[in-house]
Amino acid sequence: MKKSFFTVIFVLGITAFLSAQIEIKPTFGINMSKLSDEPEGFSQSARVGYQFGGSVKIGKKLYLEPGILWTRLGSKVVHADSSNLDYKTDINALRVPVFIGYQIIGGDEENLFGLRVFGGPAMSWVTKIKSNDNDLNKDDFSNIIWGADAGVGINVWLLFLDAGYEWGFTKVFKDDPLKVKNNAWWFNLGIRIKI
Repeated sequence: MKKSFFTVIFVLGITAFLSAQIEIKPTFGINMSKLSDEPEGFSQSARVGYQFGGSVKIGKKLYLEPGILWTRLGSKVVHADSSNLDYKTDINALRVPVFIGYQIIGGDEENLFGLRVFGGPAMSWVTKIKSNDNDLNKDDFSNIIWGADAGVGINVWLLFLDAGYEWGFTKVFKDDPLKVKNNAWWFNLGIRIKI
């Protein structure tokens, strides 16, 4: 009886998945990240970074969108009394967001314009650190940095533009008593390939 029940649920789930609208979305974009706190006597500014990769959108009005992107985030920290203490750091990471979204306008194949909202968790696996601070290296950073994103997206025919903000949940540096987190604005542009 249990096997029959689970078989029916499995078949219904596969049928629902296969009947859902699926889009493959290759994308590229820019980001601007900033740490949630800064060392005493220093000020910081966001530097422009970039990302490229793609996602798969599954569903019409209510949808699931997992993705994978190669990301470079940058930051700049300057000492208040000396411009010689100017530290620039780039974080290379493999970013895996999983968004749940809702299509407010559009969503049908005949619509040329669409408006969406979305949100969900994102995991960034740190792969490389580049810094002009010789005392700073990859071992000083957390291997995985978690965040939560919220954003809005616009579809125009086969193109899309997504804009979002990520709030850092976990600390960036391993041994950091301040537990500094990374927050970032990001913008992605890409094409929608319907299957």
